[in-house]
Amino acid sequence: MLLGKTYRRDEALAFIVDRIAITGICPTLDEIAQELDVSKQRVRELVDQLVDAGAVERTVGSQRNLRVRNVVQCRSMLEVSLQRLGWTRFETIGELEPARSTICLPMLAPFEHLPDVD
Repeated sequence: MLLGKTYRRDEALAFIVDRIAITGICPTLDEIAQELDVSKQRVRELVDQLVDAGAVERTVGSQRNLRVRNVVQCRSMLEVSLQRLGWTRFETIGELEPARSTICLPMLAPFEHLPDVD
């Protein structure tokens, strides 16, 4: 499989994954076309490329008929595309530890009754 084969394909994949992550449902072909500012026929071609690459699959009987098959593979495809565009991936710095305070605050006695203020 060729990773990062076309910019538009990767852009469509990023939109599909993002929409599913945010809303929990897949975008329609019309929504993808509107987001990418391309024709619905071009979106069909891009989705065909994604299906051929194994990134998504079509389900039967729904207008929202795309399902991401392998999130790790999709992430790899998107990373390759972003690297070609000059983006850099930074490694995580590890687990952060909570700050350790060396200052002990004094304990205040609790009030059982607050006097009325006139």
